[in-house]
Amino acid sequence: ELKALKEAIIQTNTNELEKNPQIKNILEKLFLPHEVREDKLVLDKQDYEALKIILESINIEETEETKETENALAYLNKKGWYIEDKYPVFIGARIGRPEKAKPRKMKPPVNVLFPMGEVGSKSRSIVKASKKRSETEIEAVFKKCPTCNISTYLNKCPKCGRRTVQAYKCERCGYETLQKTDRCPKCGGTMVGYKKYKVNLALLLKEATANLQLPSPKEVKGVKGLTSANKTPEILEKGVLRGRHGLYVFKDGTIRFDATDCPLTHFKPKEIGVSIQKLRELGYTHDVFGEPLENEDQILELKVQDIIVSEEAADYLLRIGWFIDELLERVYGQEPYYNFSEAEDVIGSLVVGLAPHTSVGIVGRIIGFTKARCIYAHPYWHAAKRRNCDGDEDAIMLLLDALLNFSVDFLPRTRGGFMDAPLVVTVLLNPLEVDSEVFNMDVGWEIPLEFYHKSKEFPSPSEIEQLVENVDKRLNTERQYYGFGYTHETSDINAGNTMTVYKSLKTMKEKVIKQFSVMKKIKAVEIESIADKILEVHLMPDVLGNMRSFGTQQFRCVDCNAKYRRPLLGDRCPKCGGRLVQTVFKKTILKYVPFIENIMKEYGVTQYMKNRFKVIKLTDIKVIEESAPMLERFVNEKKAKKEKFIYSGIKGVGKGKKISLDDLL
Repeated sequence: ELKALKEAIIQTNTNELEKNPQIKNILEKLFLPHEVREDKLVLDKQDYEALKIILESINIEETEETKETENALAYLNKKGWYIEDKYPVFIGARIGRPEKAKPRKMKPPVNVLFPMGEVGSKSRSIVKASKKRSETEIEAVFKKCPTCNISTYLNKCPKCGRRTVQAYKCERCGYETLQKTDRCPKCGGTMVGYKKYKVNLALLLKEATANLQLPSPKEVKGVKGLTSANKTPEILEKGVLRGRHGLYVFKDGTIRFDATDCPLTHFKPKEIGVSIQKLRELGYTHDVFGEPLENEDQILELKVQDIIVSEEAADYLLRIGWFIDELLERVYGQEPYYNFSEAEDVIGSLVVGLAPHTSVGIVGRIIGFTKARCIYAHPYWHAAKRRNCDGDEDAIMLLLDALLNFSVDFLPRTRGGFMDAPLVVTVLLNPLEVDSEVFNMDVGWEIPLEFYHKSKEFPSPSEIEQLVENVDKRLNTERQYYGFGYTHETSDINAGNTMTVYKSLKTMKEKVIKQFSVMKKIKAVEIESIADKILEVHLMPDVLGNMRSFGTQQFRCVDCNAKYRRPLLGDRCPKCGGRLVQTVFKKTILKYVPFIENIMKEYGVTQYMKNRFKVIKLTDIKVIEESAPMLERFVNEKKAKKEKFIYSGIKGVGKGKKISLDDLL
């Protein structure tokens, strides 16, 4: 390659080389910028002159003698031209997930944690259910008024207004008591903190809107049933107000916004859309060089509990603020707190950041907005959530929402029900208490050249740690909070794509095709190997998982959404008489099969993968193709009554004889 490059340079006395695939490949390996203009490869003039000087010093015959024992870079270095290998090591990485910035919603999304019972259709609409059938039976917390002895699920007695107290009931004999106990003293049955109530949804909705002094809501969505230990519901007024502002509740009573974690230690005022005056009010009076803050291009160091949220988050938090203020005024008779009028008013508000699978939140302060779909925050703040910013996504909620609407009484009684809930909130961040992984973060203004020389020897990190200033060296000092440096400038933290192509593409087929088009351009990628891996870890497991789902699928009632683990002998739901349908269909299972075949044909995979797919196709896929039509006919309401089915091997039925399904039943 070195010889070929010299010959190309010698043949011309200009920076415009003849277009040649081999030479272009060499220039790419050298990371030497160039343009392709018609039939020419055009280099920068200075780069061309430097390259020419180096290549003219090379003895072609000498390179012929050494090419079997030395690579080109080693030869050039020996000649005095010190050129480092641009990519001595390739590191493969799998992208875990695309960026995210959107409201947290349960499935299906609901506005209030209030049970609807059997009238709860798939949409969970309390408004629609109240019009269809007002009265329903629900399970909710069992409370009693100490004065009136009335049983209710409300916190206040509907008759005298006194605070109600928790009561318990035996599931077997009905014994009731105010004393908490696991077993019934009379019959030994299980004591529970909830009971069944007959309620009129239409009346309850009318009373809630009357209490709020608002017109009837267009939509309020509740839950089919409560999963907490004592089945404590929210008041319907909260659902009306959330629905009014297009907000959705999570399992613990809070409203959350999810976003991808992104680390940030420095920013410019122009990047976060906040005025200089506002930043001064927030405590940003000087830049990183000690100069007074006067213009939007100065670089500021991010305070450890300040965060920058996406514009989508700002709009959602604005609506949450409206909801909370209305809740304070219309339900609790208090003064509004936030008084938001536009998204900019959210700046300065306190939030709670919380990661899934944890129970401790961290308070943060919003200081600006970004077009990127993420939450920019100090690495300390992310580490306080036990995150290391490797593509994780966490939630934020307005602090007052967490304080006002969260309750452990809403949390599911299942294992893990107390995870992803703000049981504890850290107010002040202590670097000694966050995830220790952040202690390895370098905070110096430069990395010494010796570090790069040492890295070529592949030493243990502990051998060269002293060369780099990191957080660990600052702990227990004032400088653990501020004075962090950085080694590389950036023009704008919002520069580049704010949404990846992976996110914009709708189908998995489109995403995989785009992935292959990118891989073709990357020299470090072996297409066959990656095609094999895509089939092995993604497409094949999807096909097999879908087949398993088909064979173990439930059957659902279209009216009450009740689910049954086997196809019923009748064609109607035993609970409400509604029509039964499948939950997994043949089309869903086999959608990737032609795509897999196309990948194997176009890009090639190992023989093992070809054989594996062949076995799957000859066995599992064949069974699905043969059984799916019969199953679809069986659960179809109209055909189940009219069609004739052929059965064999049934006592009393001749082989091949046609009988109706009704006769068979």
